[in-house]
Amino acid sequence: MAEPDPTLRLRWATLGAAFLVVATVSAVALRWWQSRGGDLPVLPLVLAVLLVLVAAVTLVLGLRVRRWVRRGEQVDGVGATRTLVLGQTAALAGAVLAGYLTASLGLALTRLEAPEPRSVALASGLSLLASLAMVAAGMVTQWCCQVPPSDDDEEPLAG
Repeated sequence: MAEPDPTLRLRWATLGAAFLVVATVSAVALRWWQSRGGDLPVLPLVLAVLLVLVAAVTLVLGLRVRRWVRRGEQVDGVGATRTLVLGQTAALAGAVLAGYLTASLGLALTRLEAPEPRSVALASGLSLLASLAMVAAGMVTQWCCQVPPSDDDEEPLAG
């Protein structure tokens, strides 16, 4: 079995870039919206619960693949690939959400004297923590889906 292409691995730098781009664009857009008289969008608290749920499911599936690999059991290639893609998607989605939520939280913190920005700050803060948990779960899942090199992967040298 050939080693997977290392360029397909999701890197922390990619997540950081996605976070920075989305945070910057969101901060500018939300600030523009506020300058036109609009209020910050109020996020439901159930968003944080759903993000934690996605992180937990992703992590459980990744740990399951890791356990199979460590035990030397037959691993379903399609299932492991799906778990890997789920982990990468969760990490990237978490980074994008964290960017937006950071912008929302930052703008809400400037107006904490009013009740509505307080509720936006609370929901954004909790959801930000949950999205960071989703990033961590996705990256751990990607790590769990690594296949160690085996001895029979080596090809004989032609001489």
